[in-house]
Amino acid sequence: MDWQFYQLPLSWAAERGLVAVVQFLIRNWKADVNFKGRGDLTPLAFAAKGGHLSTVERLLQEKADVNAAATDNGRIAATDNGRTALQAAAEGGHLAVVELLLQEKADVNAASSEYWGRTALQAAAEGGYLAIVERLLLEKADVNAAAAGFKGRTALQAAAGGGHHAVVERLLQEKADVNAPAAEYGGTTALQAAAERGYLAVVERLLQEKANVNAEADGGSTALYAAAAGGHLAVVERLLQEKADVNAPAAIDEGRTALQAAAEGGYLAIVERLLLEKADVNAAAGAGYWGRTALQAATKRGHHAIVQRLQQSGAIE
Repeated sequence: MDWQFYQLPLSWAAERGLVAVVQFLIRNWKADVNFKGRGDLTPLAFAAKGGHLSTVERLLQEKADVNAAATDNGRIAATDNGRTALQAAAEGGHLAVVELLLQEKADVNAASSEYWGRTALQAAAEGGYLAIVERLLLEKADVNAAAAGFKGRTALQAAAGGGHHAVVERLLQEKADVNAPAAEYGGTTALQAAAERGYLAVVERLLQEKANVNAEADGGSTALYAAAAGGHLAVVERLLQEKADVNAPAAIDEGRTALQAAAEGGYLAIVERLLLEKADVNAAAGAGYWGRTALQAATKRGHHAIVQRLQQSGAIE
């Protein structure tokens, strides 16, 4: 019988922590312990992701490659896309598995995959797993490893986007770059990530560390745009206090100015605050089919009070 038939069952069993099945497939059917299945994960990575310590131990005894590379084979898939075993364990928050893999000489700074990739430290920071962050830093994890090209995050960007204040603080203590560039595609600065979710305490901490309030990412998006789009008035107020550019142009591809974003979302209080700061009520729509002026955005979404307020401020069709 073709031995490749047993590769996917091995991944399936490892993912579920079925150590007896894993052992049977390897010993009796010669399943390849380093075969890459769904999402380019090895059986070891599947077991590590699920926190199945005994299965991880069994696979290591069977000579699983602890440092099998995180690859993506050129595919763009949002789930399980390219993780080493250590990255997978860190992403899942499984400290005991992380410890075991480090004992087996897992590479703490192994490169991430290009699509949605995370280093082990970035993965732990994104999940807010402070104990794992501490353990990886102890092993000299690179606190400023670059974000993967497609929707990647640095460790600080990842922690800020999750609102994990304690992790943000710890990374800053290790000299994380508060103004590290965003990923080329789908990226965000740390300040933008925190602003987008409305994490005011994290925004404050990043501003204390001199985060660039007008830094651009993902074709031109700013922190003020992110806060306005999310309806986070307190963050908008704080960014304006730091001289955020109220008229920063819309991002290149179907983007929005801060005012356009607030109008589209129906956030009247933010619209009022931006107008008070002399936001351009007739700023051009972003390029592309979905581009909208503030008035067009509010009209399209049926936000009548905002339509009226914009017209009072001179908005024209």
